[in-house]
Amino acid sequence: MRQRTMMLLEGADRLINKLGRYLLVAVFAFCLLCLFKIQVIQGASWETPAFVLGSMGVLIGLFLLFKLSLLKLSDRQALLLLTVLALVFFSFWNFVFRPVPVSDYKVLLEGARDIVDGTFKSQAAQPDNYFRYYNFQIGYAYYLSLIMRLFGDRLLFFKIIEMLVMTATTLVLYKTFRLFCDVHRSVFGAGVFTLFPYVFIGVGIINNQHEGLLLEALAIYFILKRRSWPNLLIAAVCIAIAQVLRPTAVVVAAAIIVTLMIQTIQQKSRQRLLETAAFIVTCWGLGWITNKLFILSGVAPYGIKVGNPYFKFLIGLTGKGVSGKYTTSARKTQLYYDLKEYHFNYALYKQAAAEKLKNVLIHGVNLQDIMNRFTGFIGNVDNQYYLGGNEQFMNRHPVLISSLNFAGMVVYGGTVLGTFKRVITEKWVTSRTSYLLPAVVFGMFFFAYIFMETQARYRFELYYVLFLLAVPTIYGWLTTLQEKMFTLDSSKDSR
Repeated sequence: MRQRTMMLLEGADRLINKLGRYLLVAVFAFCLLCLFKIQVIQGASWETPAFVLGSMGVLIGLFLLFKLSLLKLSDRQALLLLTVLALVFFSFWNFVFRPVPVSDYKVLLEGARDIVDGTFKSQAAQPDNYFRYYNFQIGYAYYLSLIMRLFGDRLLFFKIIEMLVMTATTLVLYKTFRLFCDVHRSVFGAGVFTLFPYVFIGVGIINNQHEGLLLEALAIYFILKRRSWPNLLIAAVCIAIAQVLRPTAVVVAAAIIVTLMIQTIQQKSRQRLLETAAFIVTCWGLGWITNKLFILSGVAPYGIKVGNPYFKFLIGLTGKGVSGKYTTSARKTQLYYDLKEYHFNYALYKQAAAEKLKNVLIHGVNLQDIMNRFTGFIGNVDNQYYLGGNEQFMNRHPVLISSLNFAGMVVYGGTVLGTFKRVITEKWVTSRTSYLLPAVVFGMFFFAYIFMETQARYRFELYYVLFLLAVPTIYGWLTTLQEKMFTLDSSKDSR
């Protein structure tokens, strides 16, 4: 019986490797095709100045960071260097761009002020209130209220904390690289991440993506670190807290669970199976306790878990909600108008939304619309800078914004290409967790967003795992390029 079980597990491992490899090749080939279609065939309207300045910025940045990475640094020196680089660069950009809260981020800060003032509880109970139908945003508003209690409501303090959070994310990325790379590659990867336009361009925006990514990055780090119960439980705690601030953390949690299950099969380990169960129980248990505490406190009378689960799928599959009306402001969104259609009777709305979703799935969806939307999600320019709120700056400096966007797309496309090169050369998916986990995280987000509402700025978590996957390959390309140039120079000198 034991021998038969082992044979089944070995067969399952081979099958997972084969299917996983084909699936990853298909996913990243699709991403490259999306980028090629939108940025090349359709011809994204890049003006010559943006093309030239963006290209020069990428080339100069890569050259300087590559040369910097060649220095012989200890881990402590590397962390100090990256900290200074991130803080100086993020501070400079904040000083230049001067973002102000708009849209949802303005509403979240207003909610935080109401929590501090003690007026939030009555508002959150009203059926037509933003924090009633988007109750999952209460966790982040509460986090902002804690900052407000400590430092006051000056925007400067929130921006400083956002910069510190993103600096910490850079350092976690470096430490994660160090688990499977040398100091040189780690400094290079973390440095490029710091100067990546789609990271720093939104660093002064009060955004739950920043805190969520830091906690998700920590969870990935502790899963990849030396296998131990404390590391596993710390990762579970990070995911549970991230889920309070940003619901998409559940995707990372699912990816970790899938990774642990694959390792259970690959290693034929009962211990790994127990660890998987412990991770699930810890995440679920902490989430349940946190939700109950919010309810008991009165801050979230209806909890902080997503209260309208069908809405995102309706938008993703049909482009509109049950009412057919579109967003007019941060507080009056498509979901607001859908609920208004049913007089804010949440039970009736959920029933209607579920029925419409069922009809869509039974009678078929418009695959052309879904493909156009998803292709745009993968291949379009990241739109997060629009949420900076400083329209005057963008109107005065269109060439700068276009150049940064072009540079961002070049780096993003480079990480996709580097990852594609890696997935077609890696023969075994399950043998190294440092490859398996980031790949599963990317795949989970990729397939989740096929069916859900998407915007290009939702790629934020994907950038992080793309760097984990692509940097070793990209650094290898640069090293080869340097060696060839050095050899060429030497041969000329000898002649």
